[in-house]
Amino acid sequence: MAGKSILIVDDSPEMVRMVAEYLNMHGYLVHTALDGDEALSCLGTRDVEVVVSDIHMPRIDGFTLMEEIRTRYPNVPVILVTGYSVREAERIALERGANAFMAKPFRLRDLKSVIDRVSSEADPYPAGRM
Repeated sequence: MAGKSILIVDDSPEMVRMVAEYLNMHGYLVHTALDGDEALSCLGTRDVEVVVSDIHMPRIDGFTLMEEIRTRYPNVPVILVTGYSVREAERIALERGANAFMAKPFRLRDLKSVIDRVSSEADPYPAGRM
């Protein structure tokens, strides 16, 4: 399977490594970033089909990153994850336009299912890409 291009954003190198390895094993092309700045740089240079981002990160948090993605790349689905104040974070994430929300810890297979679901719901012809 020629997998989807996924960007994993988390300030925990261990979390990024674990998720990236799992998705790579399932045929995804995985890009990683340790904060929102790195994520925006990656999005500017690579075609990414889905972004999975932690909410609580230094410099640019996941909510701010999602808002930037919505402005610059409106057809790229965003999945937000966190282990803090889960109910409130979920409410805010979905109100602000996240395509999905997951609480940490999560099963990797569940994350893969959510990625597959939101990517199948996404516009197949993002602005500027045909």
